[in-house]
Formats: sequence, structure tokens, C-alpha cells
Amino acid sequence: MEKIFQFITNINPDILMAGILALLFSFEQLFANVKSLFKRTPHLTGSIFLQLGYVAINYGLATLVVKCLNWTDANKIGLFNNIHVPYYLKVILGIFCIDMVSYWQHRLNHTWGLFWRLHRVHHSDTTMDSATTYRFHPLDAVLDNVAGVTAVVLFGLDGTILVLWLILYIPLLVLHHSDFIMPAWFDKTFGKIIVSPNFHKIHHHQEQEYTDSNYGLMFIFWDKLFKTFRKIPVTEIKYGLKEFDEPTKQTFWFLLKSPFINIKK
Repeated sequence: MEKIFQFITNINPDILMAGILALLFSFEQLFANVKSLFKRTPHLTGSIFLQLGYVAINYGLATLVVKCLNWTDANKIGLFNNIHVPYYLKVILGIFCIDMVSYWQHRLNHTWGLFWRLHRVHHSDTTMDSATTYRFHPLDAVLDNVAGVTAVVLFGLDGTILVLWLILYIPLLVLHHSDFIMPAWFDKTFGKIIVSPNFHKIHHHQEQEYTDSNYGLMFIFWDKLFKTFRKIPVTEIKYGLKEFDEPTKQTFWFLLKSPFINIKK
């Protein structure tokens, strides 16, 4: 079990995401409802350029994050640094703790104007395929690191648990944004525990009632516990944001500068 744990946590998250995205994007061209590869290429390349900026900033913050993790451990900061539990239990509980903090961070991204200006780049996509996984403003990396560090400090977790959560979440993250619609049985079984791709797609509905719902990343518990869960048929979803409906507002350069300009709804 220890060897499996070490193997998983040594996986490069960026390579894992790229591999899963390439696989799903290829399947979408063959089996799903997206348009031809030629027509989808600009959507994919624009998202890749945004992701390159995201990764660059993420690596730039890595040293600061590691210092924070070391400081937390050295000073016994956080819950699990002050109570004794077996390490395997700390890992399991840590996964839930990180996911809960990520839920609240995601929710804050929608309710605080400054954060929303960055996060709306992801929601501005008027179509949905696996390339949407990469459609985050580069500065969104700062918000994601804040969520991870907050979870580590509050609960006294180590970086390995943070990496494990990320590795487990990445396949679901890409599937959340794929063009595939999951069958009803999937939502009725696995959807009782995890955030089904169908549930996450509702979060990308253009209507604000649904945009501001289903904030959960990995587990569906938080939305149901904190009353933010919504459910409608995927076929009724209109993706994107009304203020980004124009084709000129879907380009890489506009998305990159969009947090710094006022865009009327």
C-alpha cells in the first residue's frame, strides 16, 4: 500500500492532466457531439495558451508554497499536528478537508468581485468539451494555491496529501468538462458521493441561479450540506455567460485581458 501511495504522489499532475485531456478530446471528436477537429482546434489552442500561463505562475509560486508547508510542520500548526491519528487516517480525512476548503474557495470565486473577474474566464466558454479544463486565467493559479495552503494550515496536512488529492481529482476535473453526458444510473449511484460530470455542467449554465450552484470539486456532500446543490437535465443547459456571447469575446487575447476591463452583463 505504501508503494502505491508513493507511486501516485510521484505522478506529475500537469503531465497527467495533459494525457487525460488528449485522450478525452480525441474521443470527443469520434463519438461525442462536438464539431469537427478542424473547427475545435482554435478553442483547444486558446485554452492551451491560457494553461501555459497558469502552469508558469503555478511553478513560480511553488517555492513559497513549500516554505509555508515547512513552516506549518515545524511550528505544529493545524488540527492534525496537535492530535494523534494514524497516518492513513490523516490521509483519508485530509482528502475530505482539502475538498471542503476547495468548495468554499470556489464559492468565494463567485461571490467576491475581484475573484470573479478571474474565474469568469473559465465560465465564459459558450461550448463545452474537455479543452474547457484548460480554460482558466493564468492568475487563477494564485487562487488555487491559496485554497491548498489554507487547507494545509488549518488542518496540519503535509504536501504529499495535497498532491494526492490533486492526482485523484484531475481525472474527474477533465471528465467534468467533457462533452459526454453520463447515463442516469451514474448519477444515481456514483453521483451520491462524487460530483458527477452532469452536476458540474449545471454549474456552467448561463443562468446565474445555476452558475452559482454545484461548487463542489470532488465530493457532492458540500453542496448538499450547504444548500447549493441544483439539478436540471443536461440537455437544458445553455453554456457560458451572457456578457461573453460575442465571438470576439471568446478569443485568447480578450480572455487574457478581460479581468482588467469592465464588461457589462
